[in-house]
Amino acid sequence: MNTLSTVLPANEARTNFYQILDEVGSNLRQFTISHRGKPGAIIMSIEEFEGWQETMEIMSDKKLVKSIERARKSTKTYSQEEVDKMLGW
Repeated sequence: MNTLSTVLPANEARTNFYQILDEVGSNLRQFTISHRGKPGAIIMSIEEFEGWQETMEIMSDKKLVKSIERARKSTKTYSQEEVDKMLGW
């Protein structure tokens, strides 16, 4: 199996479609597919795509982003036992 470039013209991507699917699934690679010399699409694993979606959802929630920023600035730390108790575990 040859190593594919991360940027492929559409005709080369079509020829190597199954190899691309294997590599995004097992090697966590991303591929940019170009058409007529211009980038047109990205192929990535479903896990990575779902991670991007979750990040976008978080970043679009201003209240949550402010909460995360406050937490990052905080110097308060909790033990595992304290966290378990807060979560009711």
